[in-house]
Amino acid sequence: MSDVSFPVQTWPAGAVLFGPGQPPAAMYLIESGEVDLALPGRPARRLHSGDVFGEQAIFGGEDPGASAQAVSDLVCTVVDVATLQSVLRSQKSMTRPVIEAVMLQMYLHNAMQAGQAAA
Repeated sequence: MSDVSFPVQTWPAGAVLFGPGQPPAAMYLIESGEVDLALPGRPARRLHSGDVFGEQAIFGGEDPGASAQAVSDLVCTVVDVATLQSVLRSQKSMTRPVIEAVMLQMYLHNAMQAGQAAA
């Protein structure tokens, strides 16, 4: 297993992590706190501990114009593309496809959730 680790970062309540025209630079795994994730023309979706957002940074998707703002003091593990690629390269051949499949599933799940919130 790789000895590469992902940093943990904190933001105070009210902090804006990213906004329209500023796509996320990383994927965020919420350790504690809450964040409101909003897409233009849709109500904000409140995310909690255990939720993930910003995955478009990993998949290289277009900027959806989303914004993320901490509702309470927020602690996230920050998964940046370069570090994730390093971890994936260090894994055995079977681990990498499994991790990539799980990440793709998460991306699709979040996209479907965003679509349902708009309905």
